[in-house]
Amino acid sequence: MSASPLLLLAWVTAVSLVGSSAVSAQNALEPLLILREEGLEVQRRQLQQMYAGAKKSVEDTLGWQLGAPPRLVLTADKEHFEKMSGSPLVSAFAVPRQHTVVMLVSRAASDSYVLRETLEHELCHLVLHAHIDPELLPKWLDEGICQWLSGSLGEILAGQGLVTSGINLAHHPIPLQQLTKTFPADRRALLKAYEASRLFVDFLRSRYNRNGLLRLLDHLKGGQEIEAAMLEVFSNSLQNLESEWLAELRNRNLWLLWISQYLYEILFFLGALLTVLAFLRVTIRKRAYDPDEDDDA
Repeated sequence: MSASPLLLLAWVTAVSLVGSSAVSAQNALEPLLILREEGLEVQRRQLQQMYAGAKKSVEDTLGWQLGAPPRLVLTADKEHFEKMSGSPLVSAFAVPRQHTVVMLVSRAASDSYVLRETLEHELCHLVLHAHIDPELLPKWLDEGICQWLSGSLGEILAGQGLVTSGINLAHHPIPLQQLTKTFPADRRALLKAYEASRLFVDFLRSRYNRNGLLRLLDHLKGGQEIEAAMLEVFSNSLQNLESEWLAELRNRNLWLLWISQYLYEILFFLGALLTVLAFLRVTIRKRAYDPDEDDDA
C-alpha cells in the first residue's frame, strides 16, 4: 500500500519528538528501531521479540537479505493512519524508499499470531523492493508473493478474514493488467484484487513449484520485464497463464458447486457406508470369537 511520504515523514518526526508519548527501542542483537505512541509498550515488546524470526523466515523463503534493519512505526490513531495509507481497510503498509513499516495496532493486547503475519508481510515488501526495481515489479506479484509468504492477507485489516469468494472471482475476474501499478480503492474491488494476486501466485507455485517463483523474481532482479521473464522461466506468456489459471479456477468451483448442491445426499451416503462398515466389523469380531473355547476352559 502506498502512503504519502511527506505526511509519513512529518508524522514519524512528530512521534519521535513527543517525549513521554513516544519512545524508541533498540536491541543490541537485532537493531530494530521501533517508534510508538504512548500505551503501545506491550505491542512494541511483542514485535521486538518477533522480528528476528520474521526476518529469518522472509530471507530464507526469498533467498535474499533484508539489509539494514527497518524502522517500525506503531500507532493506534486510526484516523491519522487512514490519511497516510489512503484506505480504511489497511492495517499496515511499507514505505520501501524510507525503509519503514507503519502498523495500526489496538491499545488492547494484540493477537501475536496476527502481528507476526503482518510483520512478515511488510518485511517481504521491503526485501522485494530492495532487490527489484519497483518499475519492474507488478503490484499483483508484489502482493501475491507477500501473501503467499506470510500465509494471509497480511495488511488487509490485520487478517480479519474479509475475502471475496473464489466463484465470484472466477466468473468476474479483474485482469492482472489492471493490477500492475495500483489496486482499486473500492472495498469489494480491493479485496478481489488481493485475492486474485494470491490465487494466481498460488497457481504459479503449484505448477512450477517454489523454485519457479524464485527464478521469476531473480529475472526481474536482473532487469527483465515481467512478460520476458515469464516466457524465459515458464516458457509461457503471462496472458496464457492467466487464462489457464482462470479456467482451472472455474473448474475447481464447479466441483465445489456440485458438492454444495448434493451435500445432504453425500453425507447420507457416507453415514450409510460407515454403518455398513461398523456392522461388518462387529460381525467379523463375533465370528473370530469361539465360545466353545471358553466352555472347554
